[in-house]
Amino acid sequence: MRLNCPTPTLENWTGAGKVTPPSPSPGTGDWAGEPVTVYRLEESSPNTINNSMSSWAHKGLCAKIEFLSKEEMGGGLRRALKVLCTWSEYDILKPGHLYIVKSFLPEVVQTWQSIYKEDTVLLLCLREIQQQRAAQKLTFAFNQIRPKTIPYSPRFLEVFLLYCHSAGQWFAIEECITGEFRKFNNNNGDEIVPTNLLEETMLAFSHWTYEYTRGELLVLDLQGVGEILTDPSVIKSGEKGSYDMIFGPANLGDDAIRNFRAKHHCNSCCRKLKLPDLKRNEYTPDKLMLPQDESHDPGSGTRPSMRLML
Repeated sequence: MRLNCPTPTLENWTGAGKVTPPSPSPGTGDWAGEPVTVYRLEESSPNTINNSMSSWAHKGLCAKIEFLSKEEMGGGLRRALKVLCTWSEYDILKPGHLYIVKSFLPEVVQTWQSIYKEDTVLLLCLREIQQQRAAQKLTFAFNQIRPKTIPYSPRFLEVFLLYCHSAGQWFAIEECITGEFRKFNNNNGDEIVPTNLLEETMLAFSHWTYEYTRGELLVLDLQGVGEILTDPSVIKSGEKGSYDMIFGPANLGDDAIRNFRAKHHCNSCCRKLKLPDLKRNEYTPDKLMLPQDESHDPGSGTRPSMRLML
């Protein structure tokens, strides 16, 4: 299986070599909050996104958000603020719902300015959003083939690109999830010791992504509330620090893949998915031969006819 993931550039997003920040809509003045413009990564086949081609919407939709506090959240690469959507055009965001607005730390932006000399923040946001969409597509495929003995359906939040007019800055925004936040593994391949079926499912999903893509991709940094996940790291071999980076700056490349293969312990869900042992000396995913003409077996853990396209 080949993964078709052309990098989203300013040229193929806007049709021009330079993005002009949008202007706020004149019809938003009666609502409280900051005027923003929101862009969605659209799908050619929304109901079967694993077989769908992703493309950026050329026109953003207007919304207003209210910052609820100045208290910042976040991890090693980003900071985050909680906001309330007060108004939205065509419900691109949901009025009355809480969202998390994310930005990159200044030191991260500074590091990547040597590679992306213009529109650094925008390009980093585009790749972060594309990364989560790739993970979304893999969960869609996983949930289609997982056997009924695995009752959990991991899924990733949708992330939007947001331009805040008052700040003159690009951000990523996603719905706020509440509940017990858990981390199942990190972007270097280290994982928790699972104590229940949900945790086993998440760790098996990481293993499955590596097998399903024949070693091309590995989804790590799985974290979220219950089955709802966010902020993954989609590891692509040989891409660390590359100008042509498809996914975000958290990609640790071959080092993370080697670490995952060395440290991952197959669990009951791996066995239900019929995944091979990554520690076998003779294991090479690029040589794995998947049947091309057989009908889909719901318990096989693979569905070779699927292609992921961004």
